[in-house]
Amino acid sequence: MPANFGIKFKLAIVLSAVIAIAACAVGVILIAHERASLETQMRAMAATLTDEFAMDSKIPLLSRDRLGLSVLAQNILQYPGIDDAYILNHKFVIEAHKDKEELGLVYEDKAAVDAVVKAGGAAPWLVREDPAYVTFASPIVFKKTTVGYSVITFSNAFIKEKFNQAVWRLAFIAVLALVAAAIVSFPLASRLIAPILTLLKGTKEIALGNLDFRISHARHDEIGALVDSFNNMASELKKKEILKGAFSRYVNPHIAEEIMMTPASVRLGGQRSSVTVIFADIRGFTELSRLRPPEEVVEALNLYFTLITEIVFYFNGTVDKFIGDAVMSVFGSPVKDERHLEQGVKAAVAVKQAVSRVNAIRQGRGLDALDIGIGLNSGTAIVGNMGSHMRMEYTAIGDMVNVASRLCGAALGGEILVTGTVYASVREHCVAEAAPMRELKGIAQAVDLYRIRDVSVEWALEIDSAVRMAMREYKLLDISGTWKKEMDGAAVGETDDEG
Repeated sequence: MPANFGIKFKLAIVLSAVIAIAACAVGVILIAHERASLETQMRAMAATLTDEFAMDSKIPLLSRDRLGLSVLAQNILQYPGIDDAYILNHKFVIEAHKDKEELGLVYEDKAAVDAVVKAGGAAPWLVREDPAYVTFASPIVFKKTTVGYSVITFSNAFIKEKFNQAVWRLAFIAVLALVAAAIVSFPLASRLIAPILTLLKGTKEIALGNLDFRISHARHDEIGALVDSFNNMASELKKKEILKGAFSRYVNPHIAEEIMMTPASVRLGGQRSSVTVIFADIRGFTELSRLRPPEEVVEALNLYFTLITEIVFYFNGTVDKFIGDAVMSVFGSPVKDERHLEQGVKAAVAVKQAVSRVNAIRQGRGLDALDIGIGLNSGTAIVGNMGSHMRMEYTAIGDMVNVASRLCGAALGGEILVTGTVYASVREHCVAEAAPMRELKGIAQAVDLYRIRDVSVEWALEIDSAVRMAMREYKLLDISGTWKKEMDGAAVGETDDEG
């Protein structure tokens, strides 16, 4: 008996030591793997979020959608580990930040700016790293031209917190292992050898990267709890390896408001609705892009897009999308408006007048003037969320939309083309002339074309207010010392020579 007792005692001691060593080995391996996994995962997530942040910021930045940019900057801060986020224009001026007082200021992190300027290779770029924070930047690119930058700062405290949690879990498992060894080592010494060897094998598998390795058992004691804890840790590591960030869908302010009020409405599908659609396309933009420096092209595009966007919003329309150098706008959806045709016609005339005035100013300054052809149509279309469950956009489709697009393609610079049906609906407030018949690609039946020339006094007053508002916004985009003086003079002397 004494000999047997001694053997069991020794075996219990050895078994306890083996369990302790196994627990320590598991702890060391898992802690090292956890740290490396968290750091790699954090950097991968940081790079991905920075790149997606840049992509989602492109349209709001080009259209100067300050609300959209603000929502982007606030939403990105909801991700764990993100400490700060900026949206900068191509001159490193802050366009969006959680602190509104910084808007319009030059981004003050000189080291990060220098790193961005000198950055090479594929974006996003690591532009700053210290013990507390890691900062990534990614260019916002439109038509191969950098129009701005997204900058996100990540806190290393997030990694440390997760790492400390893993250490506490492993310490708890180690305590369980020691308690189990002390309690069951004598009566169950022979049974303990097998699971410990299995645990050792498991640590080797984890160290080799086999995160699918699991230990099967039918025990309900401390050793079983240890095996369960090992399996749980392996499962958590597997989940962290395959975890992918969820990216928000950013849309027009009208649609964003509707989504916030009724989140259940964010699903694929559409419905028939009576709407008015406008396509506005910049003429000669391809030639301008070829002949002019990218910075000048981007500035011109921003200016004209800003004019159109401000006017569309003024008349309760939605900027559906930017298609190269063209803009698609919808009136009457998602916010219902029985006067959508009236609002659309007013917006089209206002865009024409605003572009005419801006062109006169730009030509006076020796800059290129760009004409815009406008096509407008009204009727029933399918409106709703189109795309996939991962990424969707709110838009309008149908024959009526196709006709509007073809009218825009047929319109000359400075023309507003509508169908005979549209003109008949607004002729009490508009003056138009029949336009020469032109072939509309993809439209089988003949379409009567009319060129809108003038509007009634009642409509003209509202259109003039919209144009003045858009001109004020246009003025704010220019940073030259003489621009404000020129714009003030133009505002005083401007006339409605376009009708």
